[in-house]
Amino acid sequence: MFKMNMFLRLGVLAAPASLTMALIGCSSTPPRDTLAKAEFAIQDAGRSGAEQFEPELLTSARAKLARANKAVDDDENDDARRLAQEAVAEATLANAKAAAAKQAKEVEDMKKAIEALKEESSRQIQGQ
Repeated sequence: MFKMNMFLRLGVLAAPASLTMALIGCSSTPPRDTLAKAEFAIQDAGRSGAEQFEPELLTSARAKLARANKAVDDDENDDARRLAQEAVAEATLANAKAAAAKQAKEVEDMKKAIEALKEESSRQIQGQ
């Protein structure tokens, strides 16, 4: 019974220490994969036309990525990870909004083309 209680006590004491060590280990690792995802998301948004349709959002994503890279240089990896994740989110949103704006413009252009065809068709019918 004594051995069992001792093991339980050691387990209860060891669990927080293990958790603390795991958290320290996580925070000491630079978020290279998240930084790469942010860079890719920003490039993708730029290619999709976010520069034209959502420049403020794309600029904000770029600024957060720059701050994330600086945080890595300063060994502030938790801040770097958070900033990189925010950059990914903003770049992805800029990409989606740019795509929606482009589609809305295409719909508007199609409506104008249809209206022009209707007018041309009406003139041709009246001219006969």
